[in-house]
Amino acid sequence: MANPIISGENKQVTIYHSSGAVSTAQEGVRQNDPGGVSELNRKLAEPGWSLTPTFGGASAPQQTGYSYEMGIAQAQALYSFFPEEVTKEFAKQWVKFGDATTSAAAVRNTGAWKKHFDYLEREDGTLIMTELEALSTIASYKETLGEVGIGDTTEFESDFKTLITDEVSAAEFQDRINLVYEGVKEQIPEVERLFRDRYGIESDSGTIFASLIKPDIEDKLLKGEIQTLQLQAEATTRGFSTSFARFAELRKRGFTQEMAKGVYEAGAGIIERAAGIGRDLGIETLEEAALGDVISQKRLQRTEAEILARGGVQLGAAKKGDEVTGLIAD
Repeated sequence: MANPIISGENKQVTIYHSSGAVSTAQEGVRQNDPGGVSELNRKLAEPGWSLTPTFGGASAPQQTGYSYEMGIAQAQALYSFFPEEVTKEFAKQWVKFGDATTSAAAVRNTGAWKKHFDYLEREDGTLIMTELEALSTIASYKETLGEVGIGDTTEFESDFKTLITDEVSAAEFQDRINLVYEGVKEQIPEVERLFRDRYGIESDSGTIFASLIKPDIEDKLLKGEIQTLQLQAEATTRGFSTSFARFAELRKRGFTQEMAKGVYEAGAGIIERAAGIGRDLGIETLEEAALGDVISQKRLQRTEAEILARGGVQLGAAKKGDEVTGLIAD
C-alpha cells in the first residue's frame, strides 16, 4: 500500500457541509497525512463541515474548532479506562462541544457507552456511580474473591455488574462472601477430593468455593451434584462411606446439609452403643429416621429404650421446630 494507515481505524466516515454537500473522509491517519492529522479531522477543521447533516431545513451547528484528535487526547487523559469505541464516541462529542464535562454527558447517550456501562444507569436515567467508581468497586469485588482463593473471576463478570446495579457496596460484598466462606471452608478439601474422584478433575479450593457460591449455575444437574458432594463430605469426614447415588437419593428426598451434619456427627457413637447391647444399627437407619421414616424411628426408639434400661445414654432425633435436623445423644 502506497500510503498505509499508521494509526486509528481504516474507515470512511460520512461528513456533511452546511451548503448541503455530502462527502466521506478517512478516519485513520495515513503515513503521508500532513502533521499526522487524518483526512477526517482536516475536513472537520474546515468551516462548514460536520459529522451531522446540516441541510434540508436543519440549522448548522456552530463550528467549535476542536479536532477529533484533540478529543481522543482528552479522553485518554481524563478517561483512560474507557474502551476504545467509547473513547471514539467521546472524541466525536468533543468536536461538537469542546468541553470535557458536556462531552462525557453526551457520550452516555450513545450505543457504545450503553454497551459497556448500561448497568450504571437507573431507570430514571441517573447514574448509580461513575464509570471509574464502578471499575474500582469491581476491582474490590475481585480482591475479595482472591482472598478466598478465587483467582480467575471471569465467570463472575456479569454478577459484578448485577451487584452494582443492585447498589451492593464492596464492603457489603465482602461481608457476604466471608459469611458463606466461614460456613463451608471446612468442607472444601473433602468436596475437592470427592469432585476429583467423581469427575476425574483436578481442581483447587478456590475453584470449589467458586462453584459453591456461583448463584446462576446454568447446569442444574451439576448444581445438584455439588450439593450432593457436600452431603457426602459430611459423611466421609466422619468415617462413613456410602455411594454417590445414595447421597443423591437422600438429597432429593430432602436430606439437608444440616441434617447430614447431625446424623454423621452422632452416628458413630450411636452405632457403637447399639452394638454394645447386641443391636445391629446401621447408618442407613439413622438417615431414614432423620428423614421421618416411621419404621426407622421406631427401631431407633426401641434401641434407645434398651440402652436406657441398661443405664446407657438416650438417643433421639434433634428437631428445629417441626424439622428433623439430625440425631443427638443426651
